[in-house]
Amino acid sequence: MAGISVIIPLYNKEKSIEQTVKSVLSQTYSEFELIIVNDGSTDKSVSIIRTIKDSRIRIVEQENKGPGAARNRGVQYAQADWIVFLDADDELLSDALAHFENIRNTFSTIDIFDCSSVVKRNGKTKLQENPIEGKINNNLKACFYGKIGPGSGHAMFRKSLLQQFQYDERLKRFEDAELIIRMLPHAKVYSSRVPTFQINSEYSSSSAKRDDITEDYVGHLSMKGKSFWGKMCVYRTYLENRELYPIEMRRLYPSWYYRYDLLLLYKLLNKFFK
Repeated sequence: MAGISVIIPLYNKEKSIEQTVKSVLSQTYSEFELIIVNDGSTDKSVSIIRTIKDSRIRIVEQENKGPGAARNRGVQYAQADWIVFLDADDELLSDALAHFENIRNTFSTIDIFDCSSVVKRNGKTKLQENPIEGKINNNLKACFYGKIGPGSGHAMFRKSLLQQFQYDERLKRFEDAELIIRMLPHAKVYSSRVPTFQINSEYSSSSAKRDDITEDYVGHLSMKGKSFWGKMCVYRTYLENRELYPIEMRRLYPSWYYRYDLLLLYKLLNKFFK
């Protein structure tokens, strides 16, 4: 059985998917499977993948339902106990899976391993290094301050955790942020300064607003039942996006516009308590 399942949600990425897949197949660690969930692509993406002959590749087909649904579907098919998600326009660094396997064997009680990233832009690369090396004591506090943010390419998740906390399939934007805020209170997290993937900015599309805000996490914000730091993470998401949906968010969160106590607390936390 494979030690790690790599899951790529795929929708119309014919320009980048071959490069992404080859970055997985060229790993120094070989005990993995690669599950590509074709989310109803209409371009040549799938035909390009089929030209690559490797027994570790499995293609799963579904109608277009969005990246969250594709990731959930991939987890259903995964045979390994550990999951690494990868977007179809990014690349794993050659030692990524070897590093994940090494720290997993060293820290056996951890549920999420969050690593650093490399950003490639205009032919130049820049390291985005996690500020912490070690176990995280307060996951949501670390998330609020941007010290961790487990996501595709730079995080490995215990499969059982992803079975318990699935992506909200209604969401087409910030579905990963919604999941992480919901999942972090129930997980043990380790942060590593070692980079595991490269973001290819020339292929990446910006996270644009949705025509229908119900397809965006910011259309479903709630502080109900959350801890102090969970509420702060939600409030940060609200502040960072309220100008993107000025009419809709004022309608959905009218009282938040006048919560000057929250705004003052938010500013104090960012200024004095990092």
